[in-house]
Amino acid sequence: MLNENEFSEEFAKRLIKKVNGLKIYSINGLEIQTEFEDSNEYLHFLDNCYSEYLRKPEEIEDIFLKYLNATDSLYKPNETISINDILPVIKDERFIKSIKEIKPDFEKNHIYEKYNDELYIFYVEDTETNINYLSQESFAKLNIERAELQKIAIENLSNSVEIEKHGENGYFMLIADGNYESSLILLDIWNEENFEVNGEILIGIPSRDVLIVTGKDDYENIERLCNTINEINESGDHLVSKKMFEYNNGKFV
Repeated sequence: MLNENEFSEEFAKRLIKKVNGLKIYSINGLEIQTEFEDSNEYLHFLDNCYSEYLRKPEEIEDIFLKYLNATDSLYKPNETISINDILPVIKDERFIKSIKEIKPDFEKNHIYEKYNDELYIFYVEDTETNINYLSQESFAKLNIERAELQKIAIENLSNSVEIEKHGENGYFMLIADGNYESSLILLDIWNEENFEVNGEILIGIPSRDVLIVTGKDDYENIERLCNTINEINESGDHLVSKKMFEYNNGKFV
C-alpha cells in the first residue's frame, strides 16, 4: 500500500505525461502544486482519490485515470458553457471550512447559497469528462438572473438522473448516478406515497452518492442509519454530512 506522499508522487508522474509543459512545483501529502504557463497557482487535492484507492487498491490505475481525466478543464479551460450542464451539489460547513483554508477566495469567486443551518447548495458544470464548480466568471457567461439559477439547476437534475429506490420495512436507499444522490433532497419527491415510513421522513446523506431514508419514529432503523452515517464519515470519500435531517414543511431541517 502506498502512503500519501507515495500516492501523490505516482499521480504526479502520470499528470506530467498527460499535460505537456507541466512541472511539479511541490508535493505535500495529498496536495500537489504544479507550474504551468508561468503560474504555480494550480493545485490538486487527492483526498477523495486516495480514499478510493484505500478501499480498492487493485483498481489504482482506473482511479488515477478517472481523476486525471478531470484535469482537462484545469489546464485547458473551455470558454463555452451550457446552461443545460448546470447541476446542484450539496455540501456542509466542513467543506467550506476546508476550502477556505486552501483557497481563501473560493467563497467569493464561486456561486453557492445556504440550504439550511448545516447544508449549502453549490453549482457545478457537469460535462462528459469533468465536474467543475461554477465560478462567478462562468456564471456571467450564462446570461441568466441569479434568482433563476437554483430552479434551472434543479430542473436539469430532474431531467438528467434516473432514480431507483431499494429497501424495505421502512428503510430505503436512493440510487441515481453516483454523483448526485445527496442532491435529490432538492427534488419534489418527498411524500408518503413515495416513502412508507414510520413518522416524518428522516434521511442521512453522509456522502454525495449515499441517500438513506427512514422514519422519525422508527428507532431501530434510526440506529441503523446513524451507524451507516458514522462509518462512511470515518472512511468514505466525497463526504457531505454527519447529521440526520427531517423533512418539515417542504424542506429538510
